[in-house]
Amino acid sequence: MLSLGLAPDGHVLPNVAKACAGLSSLKSGKQVHGIVFVSGLGSDSFVQASLIHMYLKCNRIRAAHKLFDRLPQADVVIFSALISGYARQGCVDDVKNLFKKMEDSGVQPNLVSWNGIIAGFNHSGHYEEAVIMFRKMHFEGFIPDGCSLSSVLSAVGDLESLIIGLQVHDHVIKQGLGQDKCVSSSLIVMYGKCACPADMSNVFVEVNGLDIGACNALVTGLSRNGLVDRALEMFRQFQDQGMELNIRSWTSMIAGCSQNGLSIRALDLFREMQDMGLRPNNVTIPCLLPACGSIAALMHGKAVHCYSIRTGISNDIFVSSALIDMYSKCGRIQVSRQLFDKMPSKNSVCWNAIMGGYAMHGKAKEAIEIFHLMQSNGQKPDFISFTCVLSACSQAGLTEEGCKYFNRMSKEYGIEARMEHYACMVTLLGRAGRLEETYKMIKLMPFEPDACVWGALLSSCRVHNNVRLGEAAARKLFELEPTNCGNYTLLSNIYASKSMWTEVDAVRDTMKALGLRKDPGCSWIELNNKMHMLLAGDQSHPQMSQITEKLNKISMEMKKSGCFPNTDYVLQDVEEQDKEQILCGHSEKLAVALGLLNTPPGSTLQVIKNLRICALERSKQTQAIESFRRRVLQSRKMDIGTRNLRRRAERRGEGAELCSIAIAGLVVEVLLMEMETQSGYFADVSKELRFPDLVLESDYFPTQVSVALENLLRVAVSFFA
Repeated sequence: MLSLGLAPDGHVLPNVAKACAGLSSLKSGKQVHGIVFVSGLGSDSFVQASLIHMYLKCNRIRAAHKLFDRLPQADVVIFSALISGYARQGCVDDVKNLFKKMEDSGVQPNLVSWNGIIAGFNHSGHYEEAVIMFRKMHFEGFIPDGCSLSSVLSAVGDLESLIIGLQVHDHVIKQGLGQDKCVSSSLIVMYGKCACPADMSNVFVEVNGLDIGACNALVTGLSRNGLVDRALEMFRQFQDQGMELNIRSWTSMIAGCSQNGLSIRALDLFREMQDMGLRPNNVTIPCLLPACGSIAALMHGKAVHCYSIRTGISNDIFVSSALIDMYSKCGRIQVSRQLFDKMPSKNSVCWNAIMGGYAMHGKAKEAIEIFHLMQSNGQKPDFISFTCVLSACSQAGLTEEGCKYFNRMSKEYGIEARMEHYACMVTLLGRAGRLEETYKMIKLMPFEPDACVWGALLSSCRVHNNVRLGEAAARKLFELEPTNCGNYTLLSNIYASKSMWTEVDAVRDTMKALGLRKDPGCSWIELNNKMHMLLAGDQSHPQMSQITEKLNKISMEMKKSGCFPNTDYVLQDVEEQDKEQILCGHSEKLAVALGLLNTPPGSTLQVIKNLRICALERSKQTQAIESFRRRVLQSRKMDIGTRNLRRRAERRGEGAELCSIAIAGLVVEVLLMEMETQSGYFADVSKELRFPDLVLESDYFPTQVSVALENLLRVAVSFFA
C-alpha cells in the first residue's frame, strides 16, 4: 500500500498496529507509530488506543503510558488496557493509582476492566491482589462472569486457600456456570492444588460430556496429589473412549509420572506419545528431563538434548534450565556450566539451577560465586537461591558461612526463612555435631517443624550416635509419618550402634505390628540404552551367577590389596562371617559387577541407588576396581520433592585419582559437548546407526563439538522416531 503511494488512514493503522501486537513485533509497531506521527493522526483516540495496546503487548508499558498521558481524554477501554498491562507486570501501586485516576476522571470501570485487572494480577503471580480485586468487584455490584471466575480460581489454587475456593465455587453455582468448560477446568485445577482429589473428581463427574481441558486438569490434579496410578487409569480410559488427547494431555501424564518417582514409566509414555505422531514441545521436554536425571538415564537424557537442538528449542529458557538441572544431577557440573554460559538470557530459574547443581556436588565456593554473580547481573536472589547456598554450605561443612547467609537472608534481603531453609540449617549444624544447638533452633522455629526438619535431626543423631535426641526426633516423626519405615530404621540403627539390642527388637516389633517393611536397597545401571534394576539380595537377574562370580573376584582383589570389608556398618547382631556376606549383597555392588560384565575396558559405569551408598574403605576398594580398567560412578537417588542427600564416588582406571565421595548428585558420564565425544562409545555406536546428514551452525558450535554432536545425534535415532 505504501509502495503504491497510498496514505493509510485512521481505519487502516489501528488494524496494522493490532497485527504488530499479535506478532509482538516492536520494530514494526514503532514504524506504525512513526507513520501515525507523520500523518497527523496522533489525536485520534482510536489510533492512540491501538498503539497503547501494541506497546503493552510488546511489554513496553512505559511507552504505552507516555502515549496515555498525551491523550486529552481517555475512555474506559484505554484505561482498562493500561491498568491490565500494569497488573500483568505486577505493578500493584501503578494499578491502584490508575484506578483512582480513572474514577477521578469520571470514567467508571466495567466488567472488562475488572476482568483485566484480576487476570493481570493472576498472571504476574500477585494472587492475593487478584482475590482482593475480585472481592472489590463483587462489592461494587458487578456480577462475575466465566472469565472473572476462571482467573480468581486460578489465583486461589496457587494460594492453596480451600476456604476461598469453596466461596468462589458458590458463585459458580449461583451464576449457573458449572457447565462452562473454562470454569469447570479451573475448579478442577483449584481443588487439585488444594489437595482435595475427591472434590476435584466430583466436579469432573458433574461436567456433561468429555472436555479435553477438564481431562487434562483431572490427570494433573491426581498426579499432583500422589495418585499417579489413578491418573494413569483415567488417562487410559480417555484413550479407550476415543478422545483425541493432545500434547498437553501427554505432557501432564509424563510430568505426573516424573514428579512421583515413576521415571521409567515417564520415558515409556514419551515414546508412546511419539508413536502417536505427537511432537514434544518446550513444555514437554522440561517435564521429561527430571525423569532422565532421577534414574541416571544418561543416554535418554542426551537424546532428549539432541532433540531439543534439532527442533530449535534448546535455547528456550525453561528447556535450558531443565538441561542444566539434569546434567548437574548426572554429576558433570562442568557440562551444566557450559550450557549455562551459552544461554543468551537468564532468569532466576537458570541461576538457581546452576547454583543448585554446585550445591549438590558440595562445591560451596562455586555456588557462592554464582550467588554473587547473579546479583551483579541484576538478578535478585529468591528463597530458592538461599536454599541452594545453605545446602552447598551444608554439603561442604562450611558451618559458620552457612549461618552467616541464613542470618543475612532476612536482614539484608527481606526473605523470611521457610521450612526448607530450617531443614538445611538443621543438616548444617547436625553434621558439625552441634546437636544441642540444632535441637534448640527447632524448638524456636516460628512455625511447626515438619517431618523433613525432624528427619534431618534424626539423621544427624544417627551419624553421631546420640540416643537421647534421636529418640526425641523419632517420637515427632512417628506422629507425623506413622507409616514411614525409614524413621523406624534410623532409630533402630542408633540403638544398634550402641549395642542396645533389646531396643532394636522393640522397634522391629513395632514395625511388624504396623505392617511396615524396610525399603530394600535398589540400584540402577544403564547398559546399552536399557535400564537394569537390582535389589539387595535379589537373585532374579538372568546374569546373577556371573555377577556373583565377578563379585567374588572383586572381593579377592580387594583383600589382596589389604582392603577387608568394614563390618562396623552392618548393624545386625550376627556373626562376623555373616556380616561380610551381607555386605557383598548390597545392590550397588551387584550393579557394578553387572556393568563390569557388559562393558569393555575404559568404559564408565553409572550407578544410582535409592538409599545411601555403602560406606566402605573406598581408596583401597578403588585399587581393586582399577584392575578391571573401569571408571565407576555411584550415586544415591533423590526422589522428586524430597531433600535426601546424594553421595558420589568416582573411581578412575589406570592411575587416575579418587574423587571426593562427600559430593551429592546423580553421577553419570556426560560426553555431550566434550572432546571425547569424537571417539569411544559414540564412534562405535555411529557405525551401526544411520542418521540424515546434519548441518550445524559453525558460529554456534566449534567444529570439533559439531562433529561430536553429529555422532551424538545419530544415537538419538534409537530413542526418537
